[in-house]
Amino acid sequence: MPNFRYRALTQTGELVNGTISAPTAAEVAARIEYLRLLPIETVEEKRIASSGGWGRFNKPSAAEVTTFTRDLALLLKAGARLDDALELLASDADVGRLRPVVGKLRGALLSGESLADAVATHPALFPRMYVALVRVGELSGTLDQVLEMLGTERARAEQMRRRLADAMQYPLFVLIAAIGVMLFFMLFVLPQFSSVLQDFGSRSDSALGMFISISEFMRANGTALMLASAALVAAAWTLPRRPGTRTGVIGGLARMPGIAGIFGYYRTSLFCRNLGVLLGSGVSLTASLRILVDIMAVTGEVDAWSEAADRVRHGGKLSEALSASMSLPPMALRMLRLGEETGQLPTLAGRVAEFYEAKLQRSLDRIVGIIGPLAIVTISAVVGGLIVSVMTALLSVTQLVG
Repeated sequence: MPNFRYRALTQTGELVNGTISAPTAAEVAARIEYLRLLPIETVEEKRIASSGGWGRFNKPSAAEVTTFTRDLALLLKAGARLDDALELLASDADVGRLRPVVGKLRGALLSGESLADAVATHPALFPRMYVALVRVGELSGTLDQVLEMLGTERARAEQMRRRLADAMQYPLFVLIAAIGVMLFFMLFVLPQFSSVLQDFGSRSDSALGMFISISEFMRANGTALMLASAALVAAAWTLPRRPGTRTGVIGGLARMPGIAGIFGYYRTSLFCRNLGVLLGSGVSLTASLRILVDIMAVTGEVDAWSEAADRVRHGGKLSEALSASMSLPPMALRMLRLGEETGQLPTLAGRVAEFYEAKLQRSLDRIVGIIGPLAIVTISAVVGGLIVSVMTALLSVTQLVG
């Protein structure tokens, strides 16, 4: 059944609006008149699945959620009421594709729900941590401060992801260019020399013969290889976006010798950053750990984090619980233990996160600096070896002709 957004006047001249589910606009008008309201406008809302059922190109982005969070905090700090601030943001172009969702949030707010309950109906956009912090802000009367802090943390995380993506663009471009050069050489250049060598009956070395065989196979099965490559690219694009597959892939990468250390930095910074944010916003330690179990599920170690949360819930210390599950490095555990003893756990958790984020960034910079030159050297060696083999075979042909 479609939803209709309406605006109407009360008998005292006050403007009200809301959302009604009805089969037709006429039914909505009848219901509004039954409430003794004078209808002004009735608009059918486009259906947006709260569980994340957007199309690939119209789903609100994380950046739009961050913009909404920071703008809402600014409006609340300026003295605007929550429903008025949501009404303004529902028509703000900066919010982009999130505007229909903001309209739904305002409708839920006017119907008596809290903002935390309203955003909880959109888990694909507002994660559990977001909902918990909004609930704390509403209960403590510091919603503007909580939203400002939440927006700042989201912007920081997005900036870090953007830096990593920008750093990977160069090596990715080099790899794609190298693959393109190899395909061009195998499909168009090598067959020309192959026909010449076969006509003169020249014997080629084993490496050149292997590449000629690969070239002939690729040319003979070009259509099938293109379809297989397209299917592989589609699978590589879609499978990591499924929660179960993504967790398995990340867990597998975390066990690789060359990546385990870098992944440990990421895991530590992710846990400590979110722990500091939750505790600093007034969420209890046990409630924070329940939320963090869901957040840390992306690391593929759900059982270890759940075990640590259970130990704390039964009276254990956080540092001891994490030490038993071997979830964090020793230095991070010492800092968290010091935070527990001094009562400054939120502050020290944030400092641990900053320390390991810096180590993560340095490690990734080193890897990115190696990938590009390594790809260039590898492709140069392969193509150079092929050229030498081809030229050697051609020289033997000229000697036979001479």
